[in-house]
Amino acid sequence: NKIVLPVASSGIAALLLPGGRTAHSRFNIPIDLKATSTCHITPGTMLAELIEKAALIIWDEAPMTHMHAFEALDKSLRDILSLHDPKAKTLPFGGKTVLLGGDFRQILPVIPQGTRAEIVSASISHSYLWESCHKFTLQKNMRLSEDEKEFSNYVLRVGDGNPLPTEVNEFDEDEEDQLISIDRTLVEELSSDPHKQILEATYGRTDQWKGTK
Repeated sequence: NKIVLPVASSGIAALLLPGGRTAHSRFNIPIDLKATSTCHITPGTMLAELIEKAALIIWDEAPMTHMHAFEALDKSLRDILSLHDPKAKTLPFGGKTVLLGGDFRQILPVIPQGTRAEIVSASISHSYLWESCHKFTLQKNMRLSEDEKEFSNYVLRVGDGNPLPTEVNEFDEDEEDQLISIDRTLVEELSSDPHKQILEATYGRTDQWKGTK
């Protein structure tokens, strides 16, 4: 009978969480973030009281959010919770338990026209909060069945930057580390109707749809 606040970095991910909302919506995180930004949460409001009573905050797809968003929430929670507990001012997230979920192999924060170094530097792993995090690694892919282990391992290799060796032919040697060899089982020969081919490879035969709406 405890209160949990489930949020996610994107609206699609938030829909997968019971009672989920985007982190920006739940905590009133500013759109234009800076290192000094804080959440628009006023002490004494219903939102502030809800956060005080919450035993856990779950934040899904955390790696795709700029670290300044987490730091804004951290500063706001310290201010709100320290009103009743002065020690909260010195604790990460004011002493509130926050569970961050996500995969750094997937999308990192989007930095317009940003370089790879700028994108990596904007990640939560480069925040001052990262040293206070306890890291847990999930090894089992729950979305794939046992007979798809080979594909699962291939996806992990690509994510770790260790794909299959690439043959460099018409490309420059400088581009070698940017190329990934696609597993042949994932490749289909191009047909005369590529759009129909993609549809049928994804959804099955399209001629079965006739007469349906």
